[in-house]
Amino acid sequence: MIGEFDWKLEQTSKGDTWSRCLDMLWRGVERAESSEVNFVPTHHWIPPSADRSNEVGGYCLMSGTNGHNKCKGWSDQLVSDFRDGMTVCFAEALRLGLTIGIRPHLDDGTGHGAWRNALLLEPRKRYNGASYYDIMLAPLADAMRSALEQTQGLRKGQPKPTIYFAMQGEMSATVMRYPREWGALVEPLRKRVGPLAAVKFGIGLNWNRLDDTSSTSQTYQSSRLSWAAWALGLSDFFGPAGSAPPLDAAGLRALFQQHLQFVGVSAYAPLSGPGFATKELENAAFTLGDEMRNMGIDMQGLIDSGALELHYSEYGLGGGARYSGTTIATSPSEVALRPFFGIYGPYRSASDPWSLPANRALQREVSKVFIWCLASWDVLGVYPEATTSEGSYHDPTVSALVRAHNAAVRK
Repeated sequence: MIGEFDWKLEQTSKGDTWSRCLDMLWRGVERAESSEVNFVPTHHWIPPSADRSNEVGGYCLMSGTNGHNKCKGWSDQLVSDFRDGMTVCFAEALRLGLTIGIRPHLDDGTGHGAWRNALLLEPRKRYNGASYYDIMLAPLADAMRSALEQTQGLRKGQPKPTIYFAMQGEMSATVMRYPREWGALVEPLRKRVGPLAAVKFGIGLNWNRLDDTSSTSQTYQSSRLSWAAWALGLSDFFGPAGSAPPLDAAGLRALFQQHLQFVGVSAYAPLSGPGFATKELENAAFTLGDEMRNMGIDMQGLIDSGALELHYSEYGLGGGARYSGTTIATSPSEVALRPFFGIYGPYRSASDPWSLPANRALQREVSKVFIWCLASWDVLGVYPEATTSEGSYHDPTVSALVRAHNAAVRK
């Protein structure tokens, strides 16, 4: 969900409540038949100046209609509307018996494409009158509490539902530098959600470059060798971090050992290409583990002890060739090299990377794992603009594979 138009509540001609969030939820359940759903509400930040794009000057939300929207400042009414919209969607997921994941994002509100992973923010600090806690975390926690209360009667005699509440997603730099501030949010949020669910709190990290604060919007031009060197941390592809606050290694260890129950990873590590070995999908986890070990955190030990869960909470193949999101990859090797590049905007047949048979074949290899449902990554066609009068990114073959996999897991 990328703006107000995705959670805004409307009344149908029959008097029923409807929102794009509900529409996506129902379609995702039909096409994946999963027992879990991951909600990714997205707000936006405005930097204080053009040369400080990885800092926060204020927050905004996308409004209007998708594709013809603008970022406007927050108000108490808009926060209330966000909370109410998410309450309805959470309640419907609970009625459907789904385990709920929450993984909020921040995107660059200027449209210049600065990367959230490098964003430096303090979650309780007010920037231009509003904090991330005020506009994102508190209303989400309140919405979950209301949804649990509304559906409590449906769960008589059943265990409490499990809620996986990540406080952010793919925003590593802020966690590396302000871990104590993030840890301090867990108990206040737990109290806001209330006692009707078993809530596990976590964070969302990128698979690598955890300490990178160079928020760039450049169009990346690189060979496979230079890109792989950057991905493995062997070169400083993005340039120096600049005047960022120092890493807080002691605070980070306390965060992992005392406050978190899970870590979600954006698992976009490059693949070798068609016929890739299944073990390559482990590269994201091992790279993350290596970087955390360098900071004194034994993630493998925490996972083996049962103290921490590792989630592949975001993955997909986008089929793009440039950061700009306008150029399709012309070969499966190019798709595999940069799985996080895709094609933005509503579906257009002329810019569909999966219309190339070789690209489609690779997509069907990878989509047996997990799926990011937005733009050209959206192989299930969950997001509304994934389907237009020109066609759809939805691949019924992949949907069938996902349903079969999920059915086998439940047996």
